[in-house]
Amino acid sequence: MPTPPTPTRGPLSHIIDALRIDNHQLLVETLRYDPRYPSNDERHHNINAGDAAAGVHHLQHHSAMDDAGIIHPAAAAAAANTTNANHPSTSSAATASRQKLIFGSHNLRRMILHQVIARRASVPADDKEQSNSGNSNDAKKTKKKQQNKSQAEEEEELMNELNEELLTGGFGRCRILKSSNNVLSPTGDGTLLPNNGNNSSMTSLPKTAQSQGSNNPFEDTSTINTSNEDNNNNDDPSITTTYLLRGGGLDIPSVASAALHRNRILNMSHSLQRFQQQQQSSPRLFRFVFIPRMTEMERVLMKELGVQDDIIVESGNVVVSTTATTVTASSSGGVGVGGAVNSLESLPIDLIPLDDDVLSLELSGGGSSLTDVNTTTSAGNSESDKGGGVGSAAAASLRHSDVEGCEADVVDVVARSLLKLQLLNQGGGGGVGGGQSDVGVIGRVLGLGPLATAVIDRMMYLRLEEDRIDAQAEEEDDDDDEYGENVYDEDGGEYNDEGMAKNTSAGVAASPSKHGGSDCSNKQPPIQALLVIDRKIDLVTPMLTPLTYEGLIDEVLQIQVGGCVSVKKSIVEPDDHNDHQSQRTRGRDTNTDPKVLLPLNDSDPLYNEVRDKHVEVFGSFLQNQARALKESHSQFTNRETARDLSEIHQFVKQIPVFTRNLRSLKNHIHIAELVKSAAEATSFRQRWQTERSMLESESQYDALDDLISSGEPPYRWLRLFCLQSLTSNGIKATRYEYLRREVVQTYGFEYLMVLNDLEKAGLLRKRETFFMDSMATSYSTLRKSLNLINAEVDPSNPDDPAYVSSGYAPITVRWIQAAMRGFLGLDEALKELPSSGGSGSGRQWIDIEQKSPPESLVEALKQNRGPSLGVLAKKFSDSTGQTDKIQGTKPVLLVYYVGGITYMEIAALRFLSKRPSFPYAIICCTTEIVNGETLLRSLSC
Repeated sequence: MPTPPTPTRGPLSHIIDALRIDNHQLLVETLRYDPRYPSNDERHHNINAGDAAAGVHHLQHHSAMDDAGIIHPAAAAAAANTTNANHPSTSSAATASRQKLIFGSHNLRRMILHQVIARRASVPADDKEQSNSGNSNDAKKTKKKQQNKSQAEEEEELMNELNEELLTGGFGRCRILKSSNNVLSPTGDGTLLPNNGNNSSMTSLPKTAQSQGSNNPFEDTSTINTSNEDNNNNDDPSITTTYLLRGGGLDIPSVASAALHRNRILNMSHSLQRFQQQQQSSPRLFRFVFIPRMTEMERVLMKELGVQDDIIVESGNVVVSTTATTVTASSSGGVGVGGAVNSLESLPIDLIPLDDDVLSLELSGGGSSLTDVNTTTSAGNSESDKGGGVGSAAAASLRHSDVEGCEADVVDVVARSLLKLQLLNQGGGGGVGGGQSDVGVIGRVLGLGPLATAVIDRMMYLRLEEDRIDAQAEEEDDDDDEYGENVYDEDGGEYNDEGMAKNTSAGVAASPSKHGGSDCSNKQPPIQALLVIDRKIDLVTPMLTPLTYEGLIDEVLQIQVGGCVSVKKSIVEPDDHNDHQSQRTRGRDTNTDPKVLLPLNDSDPLYNEVRDKHVEVFGSFLQNQARALKESHSQFTNRETARDLSEIHQFVKQIPVFTRNLRSLKNHIHIAELVKSAAEATSFRQRWQTERSMLESESQYDALDDLISSGEPPYRWLRLFCLQSLTSNGIKATRYEYLRREVVQTYGFEYLMVLNDLEKAGLLRKRETFFMDSMATSYSTLRKSLNLINAEVDPSNPDDPAYVSSGYAPITVRWIQAAMRGFLGLDEALKELPSSGGSGSGRQWIDIEQKSPPESLVEALKQNRGPSLGVLAKKFSDSTGQTDKIQGTKPVLLVYYVGGITYMEIAALRFLSKRPSFPYAIICCTTEIVNGETLLRSLSC
């Protein structure tokens, strides 16, 4: 049986692996760490640099350290003895602490489970299965991997794997309770949600004691477990409650909800207080871990809600605030008898590798407060499941920057992630056309849109601050060793005297090569250029319907945060008998038809090949794959053909691979049937025709009237409404007022707020005019200058990125193509880029070179621009002796979308990257992955 070809890794696979390993290790070591007792010598030996950057306390909070950060054995032993005497629970290395995890949102939970815990590194699945096949103890695990697991089984297995890792080793051992499935409510009232994302099952902490033997009157009844380890876990002060929250000022409701939930736990009944007093229970620990970092605004908010950091750094030593154990129940913090210790920490997990060529910050919000009527689709997903319910993949950055006016938070998070990438880009040296540097500085940097220029400005400012801090440290002490002398703030970040963050690439160890990072001898092409794109320069593309396999899956089934899709088990595993009757029966009872999680990433070789295929092609492609798989199997099992022992042995070794490929093929055939049936529906084709007419700058008000009269789901209708506004330079005032009344009458008055937010974000515009509509609009200028419409493209054999929507090329992709020519002849089109309405550099676009030592954006703009990106790539090829155009030997162009990227654009960029005529291999980076529905729903939060 022929072995399927192994998918080729991307040009920055070493950086991808480094990020995955680093993210996983940061999470594990943060969970192992107890900020109250940072006196373990072995702990410091194992997690020095990585966790120092992680923003946890143990590196400089070590009481046995001197000012230089060196551990003295005698002091460490004394500190350990003192700690063990005061806290018997930590005296034995074999004793594992217990933690209960509470997540800030369903999206954050999915990201942690499926991208941080599950995907440690890109190990081929067949390698895992072959290694397991030789171990009899793992036979059951291997057999289970060959089946589609339900969502609950998948997540339970991931939590078990995490616990196995946390319980290994001789230091900092801990165990996550099985009931750690709670998610904070996005309403910010301190209530909890179950992990299924269902609004109707929202639960809160009740005021009376519950049944089932629980002594805790504030226990969430939806998560009560009868096991001894999980029962009464809110009553046991030895259990640490860890809140994993989205930081950076991007999810304030969940931060407030975490503080209120902690206060509810501590405001217990008098009987429970007396019980704690009799047991002389020690202060319990509440950890608030902000991902990727905690802002000063969040710290102030927590303090106002009664939560103040009790872990204080004094002269490099950790001191637990004495007020943590003496506050009574009458205080604002609501601390009961026995007290509590609060620890506010930062965990710099920012960039999440979704694939070898896609990285995301996953800045998705906690979900929408507006939910549609649950219109169940053929996939078993309701409209709220697809994008509007709690835990939906709602885009956060656009609302945060444009609607709420907090542009600086998004800019800072993106800028710091770029510094991390440049730290991992060691060996590149800035490349041709940029300043030479030993820290992987990207030499050429372009920005399109005001938010993009603000990101570049912030990135260069942070580089200047790092350089200044390093120079100051060298002047103060030339004899500093590798640990150096740094000052850490309360949340564990490294700061200088003026409060500026040092080493903003936090989270990556000082030596990336230990985690798979590149070094000077690495032959992988470095990142030669960076193009930052503001989502606001192309709001048209998210409103359109994609026609690629991956894009249609997102439209029909909604790809979740974490890169997986949830479908009913009967969809991918239909019964052989009475198939249709069985599906109808199961559709009424979700308990007998659980949902399964299917990963959608490059770990599946078949999906890696079919994901960017056009809707007219992927059906026949899957049929050919099934035919080839059947022929290869029947060819070997033919009894007329003699087989020697070596061939039989090779066949047996390939059985796990064959089983995996067969399972993947079956799954995608069933999903493709579902997607194709949706694409062949009359309503789908009419919608595509309406979109195409709008792209041709035609008015489609009659179609909008018909759709809203027929009860089109609100966000699907709003997508067309926004598209009409964007392609016609706004909606005439009289028409706008009429349609707004129709929206209120059809969908409800609450959608007035949605329309208002859409106007703030630039998706809707009311045009005040009494004259005839002008044909010259911003979009029409771009359509002609960038050649956005190419109706002659062949989807089965495309030669243009416009195949992704059967004739329309995304605006951002055309700008990337134009950048290869230095935007030659596009002066009028460049004037149509949006201007800054807030902070930032205020420029529509910039093209600069980064140099070493660093300089400010103002200084960089005074320099003459270098050659175009196309010429720069040719110089790179000439300097390295690589004259061919194979993707693996091309220089790398990092394209960073601030505000989200669509699967349509990802497919178009992959198409460009694979073409021999395109000079770069493209790596996509984004704040989140969006489509029209998630983008609009985020504005109704």
